[in-house]
Amino acid sequence: MSTSSTEHWSFPRAELLPTYAFVASDAVKAEVRASGADIIDLGLGNPDRPTPRQIVEQLQQASTIGENHRYHPGRGLFRLREAVCGWYQRRYSASFDPNRQVMVTMGAKDGMTGLCLAMLAAGDTVLAPDPCYPIHRGAPLIAGAEVLTYSSTADEPAEAIQHALTRAERAGKAVKLVIANYPQNPTGRTITREQLKALCKVVQQSGAFLLHDLAYADLDFNQRFAPSIFDCGLPANQVEAFAVEVFSMSKSYHMPGWRIAYMVGNERMISALAHLKTYTDYGTFIPVQHAAAWALDNGDELAYEIRELYRGRAEALVQGLTHAGWENVAAPSGTMFLWVPIPPAYAGLSSSEATARLIREAHVAVSPGSGFGPGGEGFVRFALIEDPPRIEEACRRIARLFKRAA
Repeated sequence: MSTSSTEHWSFPRAELLPTYAFVASDAVKAEVRASGADIIDLGLGNPDRPTPRQIVEQLQQASTIGENHRYHPGRGLFRLREAVCGWYQRRYSASFDPNRQVMVTMGAKDGMTGLCLAMLAAGDTVLAPDPCYPIHRGAPLIAGAEVLTYSSTADEPAEAIQHALTRAERAGKAVKLVIANYPQNPTGRTITREQLKALCKVVQQSGAFLLHDLAYADLDFNQRFAPSIFDCGLPANQVEAFAVEVFSMSKSYHMPGWRIAYMVGNERMISALAHLKTYTDYGTFIPVQHAAAWALDNGDELAYEIRELYRGRAEALVQGLTHAGWENVAAPSGTMFLWVPIPPAYAGLSSSEATARLIREAHVAVSPGSGFGPGGEGFVRFALIEDPPRIEEACRRIARLFKRAA
């Protein structure tokens, strides 16, 4: 009988990834909840409202059809891919071939991770925003690539990307993929159509591919629809030559647990993702895809109502925190988050330490900025997942905490 140990084997990809942003404070929350405390949890960006009834009814109807319970390999239900094309045509006057340029994925994270696995390997270099939603850095790391960063808080995103590309070139590294995300999680920053055009031109001229995450397309508070890379002012066929865009149903239609998203654009990138996914899964449950298609075709008003819900919550939280004495609170331009610097009362603490103290002393949970990359240190992120009465209660708790610390 062998007595050899397996402890010498490494698990390189798992060991390379930092602790996920939303897991970092779970132990503290569990400890406080065990004491019987009521925590107002504004950490994870998990929509609190149920999926609109009309979308659920479409799922229920499609679920009664037996053939919809079977495997559905491929690029996704054709009806859904057609709805994706209609959604882009209606909003952005952008046209795509549903058979060659559209891919349905099991959430945006699945699509971005699959794309990185399909097109990246050890020795490749990727440029990602900092701070960023963790998968924007995590997906290329999982694929074995090296990740360099650019500032996602820069006033001119194109300039920030150009500086990072220049630094990479001087270091002898050719950037294969640039990842961007506007409206931006976690900072809540938005981008103008002109700024997005400049960003696309910089990536185009560099010879890199571009992956743009448009998850918050409906949550731009400055304009009804956030700009798409395929309607930025450059000819769409030029952008299609090097770029794809991913959109998730999670936020616009309150469908986070449904795990349904899609990617459109460059045929080679879409084909690579589709080929990889023939090995990894059989796609999202078909009734979910039917419901998603209905939402894209008929749900603009639902998405607008959800946008106004988050806008109102953002206003309530900004007002409440400011009244509580939290300094330098700026209203987000979009998304469902508020990104704020650590208050003077916690000066000298890391974002993780400040988060832990907010949970323990105010019973209000947020996400530490460091969980979104080195550029997030010194900040915390509030998720707008409670209605104004609970937001106001959270701010009262924080105000009492600040008074005790004064």
